[in-house]
Amino acid sequence: MKGTLLIIVLLFSYQVQSQNDSDGEIDNSISTQFHTKCLEDLTQGNEMFEKYPNLKTMKFCSILECTSLLAYKEKDAKLWAEQRLIEIATKLFNQGAPVFLNSGMDSYLSAEQKNINLEDDNHIVYISYGGCSSPSYFHDAADIINRRTAFLIDQATK
Repeated sequence: MKGTLLIIVLLFSYQVQSQNDSDGEIDNSISTQFHTKCLEDLTQGNEMFEKYPNLKTMKFCSILECTSLLAYKEKDAKLWAEQRLIEIATKLFNQGAPVFLNSGMDSYLSAEQKNINLEDDNHIVYISYGGCSSPSYFHDAADIINRRTAFLIDQATK
């Protein structure tokens, strides 16, 4: 399981890098920074490490890493991923940087444009996670994050 997970994370990282980086430069966009930002103090889903001690080598502390857990067939792995993604969305919102994930043609350019001024729309950071086609678990992660962020914004405006 550990090897499979590592391969999924590496492939996912490669896809994110390759879609955003056509000229060999490292992508330091705000979108990429938030996609890979590690929140060390996550508490949700920690029982995963008790059940699968080999996973302790990975922190599963970023949107990118937690998304990879959604690729697993095991229901508990998907549940842990969902719990952690909700916690990540909540923590980022509480830090003043709510995130929305989007995909599709030119989603990277759209996110880059929207992120030029983070003061314009509740300080939302837009993250592009895929081009024209992405695995279903990418969409699942985006749905989890986006629903939580929308809920938190709605609650804050009441």
